[in-house]
Amino acid sequence: MRKSWRGAWLLLLVLRTFGWQEGDPEEPRGLECYRMGPSGGMNCSWPSRPGPKANTTYTLRYQSLKFRRNQTWSSQAPAGQSWVVIGRSSLTDSEQYAVWVEAGAGSQITPRLTLALQEIVKPDPPELGLKELTPQVTVNWSNPRWPQHHTPHLAYELRYRVSGAPNWTTVPKEEMEPDNYELFGLEPITAYEAQVRCIPEKMKGFWSDWSPSLTFQTPEAEPQGLVDVWRVASPAKSGEPSLLLLWKPLDPRAARGVIRSYTITFRTVRGSSESSLESPCCRASLPASTTHVWISASNRVGQTQPASLSLEHQDLPGPVGVRVEAVQGQDLHVTWDPSNDALEGEPQEYLVEWTEEYSSSRVVRQGWVRRPAGTYSARLTGDFSPQVPYQIRVYGLYPGGIGASAPVRAYTQEGVPSAGPQGLKDRSVSKGASVISWEAIPLEHRNGHITHYTLYLATPTGRPQTYQRIGAAETSYSLEGLEPGTSYQLWMTGSTSAGEGNASSIHVFQTPDSHWEAVLASLLAAGFLLFLACVVGGVLHTKLLELCQKVLPRWCWEKVPAPTHSRVPLHEMDRDPHSYGGPLAPGLSMEEPVLTQLEIEDPAEQENQGYSTLLQLESPRPTLASAGEADDQTRSWSGLEEPGPGGSTTEEAWKERAPIISGYEKHFMPSLEEVMGLA
Repeated sequence: MRKSWRGAWLLLLVLRTFGWQEGDPEEPRGLECYRMGPSGGMNCSWPSRPGPKANTTYTLRYQSLKFRRNQTWSSQAPAGQSWVVIGRSSLTDSEQYAVWVEAGAGSQITPRLTLALQEIVKPDPPELGLKELTPQVTVNWSNPRWPQHHTPHLAYELRYRVSGAPNWTTVPKEEMEPDNYELFGLEPITAYEAQVRCIPEKMKGFWSDWSPSLTFQTPEAEPQGLVDVWRVASPAKSGEPSLLLLWKPLDPRAARGVIRSYTITFRTVRGSSESSLESPCCRASLPASTTHVWISASNRVGQTQPASLSLEHQDLPGPVGVRVEAVQGQDLHVTWDPSNDALEGEPQEYLVEWTEEYSSSRVVRQGWVRRPAGTYSARLTGDFSPQVPYQIRVYGLYPGGIGASAPVRAYTQEGVPSAGPQGLKDRSVSKGASVISWEAIPLEHRNGHITHYTLYLATPTGRPQTYQRIGAAETSYSLEGLEPGTSYQLWMTGSTSAGEGNASSIHVFQTPDSHWEAVLASLLAAGFLLFLACVVGGVLHTKLLELCQKVLPRWCWEKVPAPTHSRVPLHEMDRDPHSYGGPLAPGLSMEEPVLTQLEIEDPAEQENQGYSTLLQLESPRPTLASAGEADDQTRSWSGLEEPGPGGSTTEEAWKERAPIISGYEKHFMPSLEEVMGLA
């Protein structure tokens, strides 16, 4: 017996698991009826059949259970309609009814529902109004329409939300007053909407529909929070450096109203006094020597506490090891390590700044986020553009200043370069090797981090050769194994993580011919030999001069003496010695001198006379050029003309004063034999 019951139970479980149910699974099960107000008709509804039976005709039947026992009435709905309204005239107050629904030819599709009219009342929604708006918001409502001889006993429920928000905040029924309620915790200057509904007391009936929304805006309040302020060094319009102060608009929740202005107080190095100015959002120019800044936001009710920024020292230790990664091609994730400076310690907070390095528009976008001390990462979100370089810096904010990290370039999404390397040049180092140099791809055309360069080399008739994986930091490359005297075509491309980009312009160059090497070697050899000859000549100058004197004639190497070095006086035939002025006497005429005929006596008479014969030659005395020189010459010749105490003649005086002939003059003067014609 137990086995048979256990088998039946298992069969029933299997049938329920695979979808078997009692009756027709397409038959609707729920029937709901309510009275429309305390004196209205009754509305009954039920689920409709899906699919082919959607146009079924339904009939609602209701039977009196109290005053007209077992009397049944019916109300047929149009085909496909799953609800019906029974008018007030067909109903009896305080009556109890049994209600069910039949389909088609009279098959019952819903269970019998027993109800009393006074317990299924659904009131109309209350009318909601605004009682007070400042300083708190108070709403009130009025009861729905009700028969005069009946006193309504209703319970109410209130809900509210920020306009447009998906969720409502419901006020518990226990906290509700009979006709009003004061709302707490609302955000200032925010739009709200509220609704109210009611139900007969003791929950005998149905909740009314929610009333139409009451929309209102809360009043302003004193702003809260601090202004997020930062600075950027910028040249002023006049050309002098200045400090550009930037700040973000106060968050609407913290503003608690309409922010009308921002009050900026600053202090400079030159003076200890503070200066103030009013400025709209969200920038202002300050002197470059500003060391401290305070800023607060104001609305009609009050102003925030001042936010401070210290710029006294801007070379304090900054974060190190900044790393940036792109997140889903839209955001940037930044991490860093704190500085290990034991003197300054850890900053009060960190600030992560991002700036566009290149922008096609004149306005350069930038932004920043703050992180508290002990946090070493930040996620930058914003309207970042793909293939645009952004410069990331992390600052440490200290009570006495700021410290900056090294800048890091980042892209949210990379692309291939739109241009190749610029300014390709070649330099031949030999007949088979050349050095190629270039300039980096401009920043606006990189579209990402350059990973490497690719160099292509081709002859006019040959296939190009590829030299890959040239480092991104390189600006030159050595090509070897080239053919001498050959013309080559060269171009380059840059690559990022997205792939290889566009090529540069083609650069044509030619390797040098080997003929020029022979010419160059000959010129170098000749130059070396000439240099060697000069060195040898300088070292062996004396020996070479002696060799020349032995080999060459005397006139080729002897020097002609200068007349100013001669000690032989040239005498004119004028016998007046006072008129002699010498060959270099000033004022001496440059005219051709008068030739004097000399009478040569017999050599026998002049034998053994030596050079005294020359003193017996008569020649005129030269004319003095000036009186001063004449006096000098007169004194010099006076000893020759006037006889001394011994009664010597002029000739004897000349002999005594005969000049001394050195070997220098004698070498170039004719000998006595040459003069006499005997040589």
